[in-house]
Amino acid sequence: MTLAHRHDDLEFNLADTDLEYVIDGRPHVLRAGTVAVFWAARPHRLLEAPTARTVTWLTVPLGQALAWRLPKAFMARMLRGEVLGTPAAGGIRLDDLVSRWQDELTPGGDAVRIARTEIEAFALRVAHASGALHADARPDASGPGAAGAMAAFISEEYARDISVADVAAHVHLNPQYAMTVFRQALGITIGDYLAHCRVAAAQQLLLESDMAVAEVGYAAGFRSQSQFYDRFARWCAQSPAAYRRSLRPA
Repeated sequence: MTLAHRHDDLEFNLADTDLEYVIDGRPHVLRAGTVAVFWAARPHRLLEAPTARTVTWLTVPLGQALAWRLPKAFMARMLRGEVLGTPAAGGIRLDDLVSRWQDELTPGGDAVRIARTEIEAFALRVAHASGALHADARPDASGPGAAGAMAAFISEEYARDISVADVAAHVHLNPQYAMTVFRQALGITIGDYLAHCRVAAAQQLLLESDMAVAEVGYAAGFRSQSQFYDRFARWCAQSPAAYRRSLRPA
């Protein structure tokens, strides 16, 4: 979790201490006792291993979340890369629920159907409760240093034809040294992080717009169709067109 990664799910978090994240190049503090949720297609990582006694994660595939028809405003905020939160209480005490769901999702039969229904209800409760609580996942003004500044620059400028030299110049570092700093801090190369951001942007455009697939690739920052299709298939395990058909609500 301290290495940058991405997966096409809604990720719900709950811990008994603050969790310091970098999500899409921006620092966030997910407050203790808060159920926080974001679209994990955005590259993200913990700044350090959590010291909490209990940390609970729940991931819901994006396709499942779309099939549930969660509130449109909530899903739009997820796809824009927002981090939302709501105090854990009652039907959204995630730590009280996940261990039971793990047991019930294994054997099959009615237990699985019950668990899936409860998880859908949980996601719906969070979607409704989190609308006014964006501030519970507040950016940490201190920032994660040069690597974080480079990641934030990439997440803001990915659609332009930027290079490693451009990223390094943003933090006034030699390009070779910048690449070393970035990889040591985030566990991923500058080039791969840039591709992560572009693929996440392409996913959002495929789901939210009627742009042609070729236009989506260009708008997301890819300067060749072959690179767009290669990178997208590598991380999404299907073509952009198939991704749109499989996840976009009818």
